[in-house]
Amino acid sequence: WQWQWQDVLAFTLFVCITFVFVRNITADDGFTDLRPRPFTSKNGGNGHGNGNGNGNGKQCMVSFGEYHGHMYRSPPGQMETVGEGKCLVESKWMKVMQHTVELEGDKGTIDDWLFIDYHDRINVLVQAPSRNTNDSDGKEEPTFLVFRQSKYALEGRSSLAIIGGIIEPGEDAETAAKREVHEEMDGLSCDKMEFLGRYRTDVNRGIGWVNSFLARDCKRGGGGDEGQIDGVDLADEVGKADTERQDLLTLTLSEVRQSAKEGRFLEVQWSNTVALALLHLL
Repeated sequence: WQWQWQDVLAFTLFVCITFVFVRNITADDGFTDLRPRPFTSKNGGNGHGNGNGNGNGKQCMVSFGEYHGHMYRSPPGQMETVGEGKCLVESKWMKVMQHTVELEGDKGTIDDWLFIDYHDRINVLVQAPSRNTNDSDGKEEPTFLVFRQSKYALEGRSSLAIIGGIIEPGEDAETAAKREVHEEMDGLSCDKMEFLGRYRTDVNRGIGWVNSFLARDCKRGGGGDEGQIDGVDLADEVGKADTERQDLLTLTLSEVRQSAKEGRFLEVQWSNTVALALLHLL
């Protein structure tokens, strides 16, 4: 077999394309956006939290939209973020970063630490308005509003679910919790939002923080502008679009406890919030 001129040309083109691609993803000036319309963050990637995102307004390798959530850089200590990092992919939902992390005690650095910046979220278990029932011992017990829900990543299974949603830019966690209850429970408003804690989704890869609440003293007809609740323009909600199908259920406290015990809340942040609320109700 001998090289033909077509083979030489094809091989040369392959080498050139490979060189350009590798150069783009390893250059010190950041990644090249592969989309026809490049994206550069208006605020230089600062988001609403710590760090500078992809750094100095550099482009992501792939961009599907503008991310405005928290950006993470570790504080000085055991494992410290070095430099600004490189942005691999972003959308309005999240930003996937390549961090360089310096290990404690001169143990070197990890140059390919993948980290996901994601919007902080709320989860709320809602006590039903003024609707108590009697348990098997004849004692009055409260009831709670939950969903039976399907989600893209649940392998075709259905799950019990509670209120969940993204903390929109400019909101605090309690305001977001009240807004989500109002939206998902057809205007329900709750006077008491009992904070159950703030929890990291993944301690190595980030994926935001979850703020858990137990909502009590709820009533129908909370009012509010249809297009805006607590100063948040609903048309611009990051978390508005979803793929879920859901049915609203009313469960007694005993039924919620048994459902949690049987693992019927399939997402970890749902099961975490429900378990915390049950402990709080003891």
